[in-house]
Amino acid sequence: MAKRRRRAKTRTVTRRRRRLPSRKKVSKSIGSQWGKITKGISVLAFLSNVTGSDMAASAGQPIGARAQNFGNSLLGRITGYTPFKNAAGANTPQTVSLDGIFNKYSGGGLLSWIYGNLPIKQLPHRAKAKTLGKGLLLAGILSGIFMPTNNRSSNLITPSRAITVSSSEVSYT
Repeated sequence: MAKRRRRAKTRTVTRRRRRLPSRKKVSKSIGSQWGKITKGISVLAFLSNVTGSDMAASAGQPIGARAQNFGNSLLGRITGYTPFKNAAGANTPQTVSLDGIFNKYSGGGLLSWIYGNLPIKQLPHRAKAKTLGKGLLLAGILSGIFMPTNNRSSNLITPSRAITVSSSEVSYT
């Protein structure tokens, strides 16, 4: 038997790809980061609205005391539980009321959302205004529910105090 000769394989030439020098990552534009910016502003507005009046109790205190006051204020206003009993603001009551939902953040959010929904195409930054408006409106309404109130009865029509009449003064004739 005759041996068969192997046929020599032709070698294919593989060319190496030349690597381009690595480029630095270009930071994304502000437009693509707008959702994160809106979330940050909304969270800050919520926290500022809920804890704003209680933080005056720890003015001039060290950062640890201010952090305890912040925790007492936030958890106290929302849940009624204050974790730091010896810190400033330990007597913060739970506040659930609809009196505070009309505040600067809900008003600004509503105006910004309306601006974003206007049917005029020449207005600049309508989409950004609409996104920011929705975030601020939601933060303003939610924080307004837990916002401390000034416990006064007022008439919505006039800024003066509403008249309260006790049941003993009313005659049923």
